[in-house]
Amino acid sequence: MARSTIEYPFPLQVIRALFPFVEAIAPALAVKWAVHLFLTPFQFGFTPSEKTQLSKFKISDLKLSRFTVKMYEVGQGPTIICLHGWAGRGMQFHRMALEMSKLGYRFILVDAPAHGMSQGKMTNIFEFEEVFNEIKAQQNDVVAVVGHSLGAAAISLAISEGSHVPAFVSLGAPVVAKDILEDFAIKLNITAKTVEGIRRKAVSEFSRTFESVAMESTFKKMNCPVLALHGTEDVDVPVYHLDVLRGLYPETEIRKIEGIGHRRILKDDRVFEEIKTWLSGLK
Repeated sequence: MARSTIEYPFPLQVIRALFPFVEAIAPALAVKWAVHLFLTPFQFGFTPSEKTQLSKFKISDLKLSRFTVKMYEVGQGPTIICLHGWAGRGMQFHRMALEMSKLGYRFILVDAPAHGMSQGKMTNIFEFEEVFNEIKAQQNDVVAVVGHSLGAAAISLAISEGSHVPAFVSLGAPVVAKDILEDFAIKLNITAKTVEGIRRKAVSEFSRTFESVAMESTFKKMNCPVLALHGTEDVDVPVYHLDVLRGLYPETEIRKIEGIGHRRILKDDRVFEEIKTWLSGLK
């Protein structure tokens, strides 16, 4: 779908209309506002399907040093940890978890900070990584981890920094840093100058460049079996990112799933079957 045909939500339409004026009058304020928006996910509630299935999960709190997050567990057996993407939530994995728990797996889903039922208003990839590492450290029987979108990027970052993962399933992963920032710039109607301000802020705030934590950098250090899937109709992350992943780590097994987009990949039976088959082949 062409960008020009996208109908943005009304709040985003307002932001898009205001940004050129703010950039012209107060460029420093424009950068500050853009950074704030970049680190603030939209909040979405449970879908009707998620609400219906919620009672099948054990819900608990995971307390970390600076925040508390919600976890959802279902099934018995070897553990699979799932990490959602930006503006997502753990229960987006509920169909996968319920389906595959029948095969003897225990699934742990989590709401990252500022997502779902977890605390906070703002967050970043480092907090996603921290939550993932803490959950994994508390388990002694993890057989695989699944990451969607930013969740996949956070897992890749964790692995690149020494976290041991036995097997990694990546869904709709954003790989190319330039594309991520350009997409954000298009959505907010901001200029390249403001984008460059975001890059500078990343260095001053986190002592890391934006590119250094993107998968095009971290995935080069992959050291475990990887299955990467991507929907051919994904308009949030172009499907060519999947080919970039395999170029970075040629051992990656890739699957392009026809006719689905960025979020549909979390509830498509063909995706579940691919994951089941791949995991069984690892045993």
